[in-house]
Amino acid sequence: RQLAADSPRKLFLMGLVMIAIYAFVFFTPYAALTRAVVAEDWNAGGAALGRIRQLVGTNLTLGFLTIAMGTIGRWLG
Repeated sequence: RQLAADSPRKLFLMGLVMIAIYAFVFFTPYAALTRAVVAEDWNAGGAALGRIRQLVGTNLTLGFLTIAMGTIGRWLG
C-alpha cells in the first residue's frame, strides 16, 4: 500500500522535473541557438540543436514513464 500512497507525489515530482528541463531548454540551449542563427554561426547552431534534441528526448522518456506509472500503478498498489 505504501507504493500507492506515494504515487501522486512521485508523479508530481516527475512533472516538476519535466518543467525544469523545459525551462532549461528554453533559457539555455534555445537562447544559444537563437544567437547562433542571428550570427549565422551554423556550427554553434547545430551543437545547440543537438543539446536540445537530447533534452527533449529525456523529457519524452520521463513523460512515458509518468504515463506508465499513472496507468499501471493502480494495479501494483
